[in-house]
Amino acid sequence: MRKLLIISILIVGMCLGLAQNEIKVTYLASGIKVQTRFAEYEFDQNGNLANVYLTAERRLHVFERENDGFDILTEDGTSLNIVAEAQLFGEQVATNSYRGDLTLSYDYGDVKKAYVFRNAPEYLIEVQLETKSPVMVSLPRVWFVDNDRVIKDYFLSFAPKTRTLSLVKTNSQKIVSNTVKVGTNSTLIFHLSPYKRVFLKKLFPVDYEELVSTLKTVPGSSAWYDPIFYPLVWFFWWLFQLTKNFGWAIILFTIVVRFALYPLYHAQTKSMIKMRKLQPKIEMIRKKYKDPTKQQEELLKAYREEGVNPASGCLMLFVQLPIFFLLYAVIRYFQEEFAFNGRFLIWPDLSKGGFSANAVFVLITIVASYYNTLITSQDTRSAWQGILMSVAFTFLFVGLPSGLFLYFTTNTVIQLLVTYYIYKRYKIKGITTRELLGLRPKG
Repeated sequence: MRKLLIISILIVGMCLGLAQNEIKVTYLASGIKVQTRFAEYEFDQNGNLANVYLTAERRLHVFERENDGFDILTEDGTSLNIVAEAQLFGEQVATNSYRGDLTLSYDYGDVKKAYVFRNAPEYLIEVQLETKSPVMVSLPRVWFVDNDRVIKDYFLSFAPKTRTLSLVKTNSQKIVSNTVKVGTNSTLIFHLSPYKRVFLKKLFPVDYEELVSTLKTVPGSSAWYDPIFYPLVWFFWWLFQLTKNFGWAIILFTIVVRFALYPLYHAQTKSMIKMRKLQPKIEMIRKKYKDPTKQQEELLKAYREEGVNPASGCLMLFVQLPIFFLLYAVIRYFQEEFAFNGRFLIWPDLSKGGFSANAVFVLITIVASYYNTLITSQDTRSAWQGILMSVAFTFLFVGLPSGLFLYFTTNTVIQLLVTYYIYKRYKIKGITTRELLGLRPKG
């Protein structure tokens, strides 16, 4: 089994390719589409932003133009609906495919507008404007005007339904409603993405606190679990800064959290062991007393004598489940960062999923689950049920990004080690592989 695992890791490592965060361009009948790693931007023939789709997890339509796609307006508010030819500048590596940053430029005569797409995880676009006389520029909204906020030289629009933030830093230009007056040369910093505070911290560190405080005033921008969630987010981010690698950060994060939760898991396992030791007596009571009322009385008496609470194991499990879902959300929070921050061992990109990317994790998880099931099983029937369920559960999530699957795998391996330690300590024996296959009777 060990040799098979090593060989499989080497084979999959050779098959995995290098991560490519290229920007792709598609010409449409209505304009042009620029596709970055986690977003799609559509521009009309006038060079206005028409639609935005976020694609990190699924293709989600988050913006549709209503004269607010960086439209160029005269000072009296008249739109310059001038058809302009798009020009592209960047390092082209294939047909309509670019490595690094990409510039999409439009020339309107007296006004020039360029969108500079930064090939980075923060959904960052610079809108560069050159004009001979002052013009007005409309700023993108993702929700109704009630959710607009203006702070210093920032325009913010938040959509609670999709939890999407549109933010434009205007560099000291005056903002009126969702328009800004631009004279001569100016650069607008545009950030339209899932609302993630880590992006704001990286892009706007000086104004971060004010931006977050302002966004908290927008209905739907906060959740009840934020006081627990964000400390975990920043702890995970600290681990990444410490290790300089998201793979090792995920492993350390999982170890630390499992260590903190060990008392709960130990109490749950101890309760299960007590119930297991009591099982012969329970079976005897059920055979001896056919009357349900008398049987229940004797069972409760047996529980009291042995100091066992049948519900305690389930209660501890229910306490742990929300915590593990929260930890899963923390790892998932950094999905875009996984794609731009280097390789981990044989994995060039922890943001990709699928069987080819997760094959090694699948193998390790199944092996760890297999031995964990043998340790905790009393008979071959329950062992086979546990093994089949763990295999099915593993393949159910094979499409997850590798970063999330690494968390799942690490958690499974830690659970095996902890289970082995506890069962060894209380001298509880499970079944062997030979017993599982019927080659040697148990006992």
